[in-house]
Amino acid sequence: MVAKLGTRDVGSLLTYVAGNAAWEFPKVSGEAVEDAASEESKWRSYMTSLDTAILSLLGDQAVPDDEIEARLDAVLASSLFERRLKHRKAHIVKALTGTLIARVKFVWNHSTAAQRRGYFLAGVGLETGRLLDARAAELEALLARANGAILLEDHHAATAAITTFAEIVFSIPPFVPDDLPANWKEVLSLWLSGEPLAALTTTNTAEVLAFVEQGLIYKLPWGMEAVRVRGLAHEDLFDEEMELSDRELRLAVAAVETGTLFRSAAYLMQAGFASRLAAIKAVKDGDGQFTSARALVRWLRSEAVIALAAGASWPTPETHSLWMEFVRSFDAQAAQPWIRSIESAQVSWLEGKAPKSGTPLRIDSTSQSRDFVMSADYKRLGILNMPLNPDRAGLLVATASGVPKAIELDYVGPDKLWAE
Repeated sequence: MVAKLGTRDVGSLLTYVAGNAAWEFPKVSGEAVEDAASEESKWRSYMTSLDTAILSLLGDQAVPDDEIEARLDAVLASSLFERRLKHRKAHIVKALTGTLIARVKFVWNHSTAAQRRGYFLAGVGLETGRLLDARAAELEALLARANGAILLEDHHAATAAITTFAEIVFSIPPFVPDDLPANWKEVLSLWLSGEPLAALTTTNTAEVLAFVEQGLIYKLPWGMEAVRVRGLAHEDLFDEEMELSDRELRLAVAAVETGTLFRSAAYLMQAGFASRLAAIKAVKDGDGQFTSARALVRWLRSEAVIALAAGASWPTPETHSLWMEFVRSFDAQAAQPWIRSIESAQVSWLEGKAPKSGTPLRIDSTSQSRDFVMSADYKRLGILNMPLNPDRAGLLVATASGVPKAIELDYVGPDKLWAE
């Protein structure tokens, strides 16, 4: 913006950002075409990050226009942003805070409360959100159609719906892949079929793998989830009798992420088995029909699957050891129930650092010699007198108690809280 204006005067900058045109990409006179294209891509990324931050702070609240600045000051109090501003010069602080406030007002003036909630839940900025709004009905219908086809095991219809959905979403930043191969539809179809990508013999392998990793595993599922949560936030109707929330809408996301329209194979990979082709083969060979953790465990422990795994080349010679490791880790997790324990722990407080009763605390166990008691903002307050289990895998909640030199520990986990 400063480069476009040709001046570093803060007043001129704030006057500029207060106008609607300020939030379009500011083309700089004399800039090379390649540089402008690069900067425009960065601009879109920065604006999305800024809007996402704004919406995460205020987007899920009903904030009247005349209270925006006060509410923004309240949510930023003691934040990292506010602390960093204290180390900047006055004119920089004025420019940064003024620009932030101007963007918040711009977002509020160009959206409704329902739209902001949808953008907030979808993790997108104003520009992306408005583009999704314009195609929402079509995208929601395609997403519902794809999920319905997967439920009915109509793979042709599911692939067609996902491909049409991708055609639209791949034109909306930030869901646009960096490199979109000319035969991307063929790649998507092969990916969803569960067939090996090596079948695309006439294609640049590196280009295909890059597209699968970024475009199919990351950006297309992100776009699907953005459409889904945006629709739920708006309580959109799927038809005259049914709301969008009444439809199953997550199956297509799992299919694209894992590269298969077979629900059980997708679930198997989501549970931690890392080989796509082996997961599909295992489900087909073992007649896997599961869509929950309990059903998966029953299938893994079935006589048919145990008999298949007894062969050293199943699901494939290359993935047999991977399969056995997966089964063992799954059994180990299932055999360890999580237990809750509430205990009192003795603390040696640093001078003048004892907190008030009920104060939330953190426990820092990164040191090999001791466990430090920290404040919520990571200031060291004291040291636990007894060492905790450094390998604990559960959730620990620490709170200052009314007893001097003691805190309360509330632990839920599969292992012991204290060190041996």
